Amino acid sequence: MGILSASVSVAKSDEEKNSLQAWYWYDWANQAFALTVLTVVVPALTAGMYNTATGTQSGDSFYALVLGLSSLFVAVVSPVLGAVADRIEIKKKILWAYTIVGVVFTALMGLAPYLGEGTDYMFLAVCLVVGNIGFAGGNVIYYAFMPYLSRKEDADHVSSWGYAYGFMGGSSLLIIHLGLGLGFGFSPGILAFIFVTSALWWLGWGYQLFLKTPEPSLPNPKEYDGWVDAVKDGINEVVNSFREIRKYKSLSIFLVSYLLFFDGVNTIGGIASAYGESVLRLSQQMNFVLLLMVNIVAIPMTIIGGKAASRFGTKRVLISALGVYCVVAILAVGFAPLELEDDHQRYDFQYDWDQEEGKYRLSTLYDRGVDSWVSDSGEGDAAFRSAFMEYLENEDGSERKMLDKQDAMLLAGSMGDELSHRFSFSFKGGDVDGQRSVGDLHPTRIGDGELSWWPETLREELWKPLGFGVNSQWILLGTMVGVVMGTVGAQARSMMVMMTPQTKAAEFFGFFGFIGKAAAFVGPIIYGITANMYNSRVAVFTIMIVILAGTALLTMVDLEEGASVASEVDDAAWKLNNEE
Repeated sequence: MGILSASVSVAKSDEEKNSLQAWYWYDWANQAFALTVLTVVVPALTAGMYNTATGTQSGDSFYALVLGLSSLFVAVVSPVLGAVADRIEIKKKILWAYTIVGVVFTALMGLAPYLGEGTDYMFLAVCLVVGNIGFAGGNVIYYAFMPYLSRKEDADHVSSWGYAYGFMGGSSLLIIHLGLGLGFGFSPGILAFIFVTSALWWLGWGYQLFLKTPEPSLPNPKEYDGWVDAVKDGINEVVNSFREIRKYKSLSIFLVSYLLFFDGVNTIGGIASAYGESVLRLSQQMNFVLLLMVNIVAIPMTIIGGKAASRFGTKRVLISALGVYCVVAILAVGFAPLELEDDHQRYDFQYDWDQEEGKYRLSTLYDRGVDSWVSDSGEGDAAFRSAFMEYLENEDGSERKMLDKQDAMLLAGSMGDELSHRFSFSFKGGDVDGQRSVGDLHPTRIGDGELSWWPETLREELWKPLGFGVNSQWILLGTMVGVVMGTVGAQARSMMVMMTPQTKAAEFFGFFGFIGKAAAFVGPIIYGITANMYNSRVAVFTIMIVILAGTALLTMVDLEEGASVASEVDDAAWKLNNEE
């Protein structure tokens, strides 16, 4: 049985198969945004632009705040739009509007690399906020189709395959983008191409849902004089649902637990790339490779997770997956670059003796160039600019590619005097061979902040003896996340479907979206504030505590009771419709 036929094997007719298949394709489509844009490119790019503009290494906390704010709008409007969509047959229209917003602003992100320092990261942040509204808001409505496309006993199968399609679609496009980046470098032109093709992928593949998946039928559709009346009615229904929430005890407990554990899971996924850029100083290529690997691992593991849920229970499998995320967070706190020592290629500014020229030739880490590392005016790099820019740039501001012996000796002699910066120098060959300097704010300098003992201990007792640099550490994390990432999302959605009345699907998935976006708002905000008050490692540890709290609450959910209540509500709604 092929992949396509296996994914729709629970459908009973050709029409149902086509509808379900088209629904899967939308997951395939919008993962271009979720993976390439939201997970791989934008976090590291925004953090890097911010670090360069400000001369700091706090780009991860800035990105966390932007990511959190981008979810606020969706969190507020999702329940209301969901309630309206359960009264008027307009789910596809709402999803289309969200899709267009997301597609347009994803494409506009391609302009950011062409803008000047300081303007670039702010423009990218604005596009991210609006683009993420289109993505996240659309997902709320997209999820609400699921109860109409599958029976509750098939929820694990359909939810897992939906996630698997997403990982396959996102990975397919990411492979193309990675190939271009490795072959030609991540120049402004390549980055613009990445953003535009991500937008077109989303629109092109996603359009099948609008062609082949029917608008879900409602038992008692209403008619309104205008949008204002519809929204008012939606608000009233949301208020009533909050009042009646006691009827859905198990669902209520689940939603609170979901708020907590998804808060942590979402934050880890959203911040990973920015954390790698700011805390571990990973290359953009490494972030691409890692996150591609995560998604490739997630494809089969999500399907396996769905089968395991059918055999061992959805809740049990979800709890086990969340346990793995806690281990991931503990390890992430302890990740640390190995000390540079004599590894010349890992220094930010590398000077190699050119025998033919009789001078030292400058190379920069990851070939990013001086401009991409050092801020032109940011306060954080002020001391560094004052002490060293005469050796790195010419008077006209261009990069100084060569240093003669005299200037090389002056730089080598002075680079140990000013260490209040985030960079490193190394000389290889010639008269100053072996002269090196590492600033006090460089990522290899863990410092003495809160929890610094943990990465110091792991570096000395584990990473260094094993020869595990940050790339290897990052791959270890990626493998672990890939094993459980899809399972967490798919089984959480599956539990939601099981406890949701079909007749209140959009409204309840509006609540589900509200909780998810509240988590997407709260988690990054907590991370950003904690990182600024303490450091990024403490911020990750805080996220682990939140996941543990959500997991503990999840153990209290009675899935059978929740499903029984949902069935009773549906039976009552259709009975009323038949009587009318």
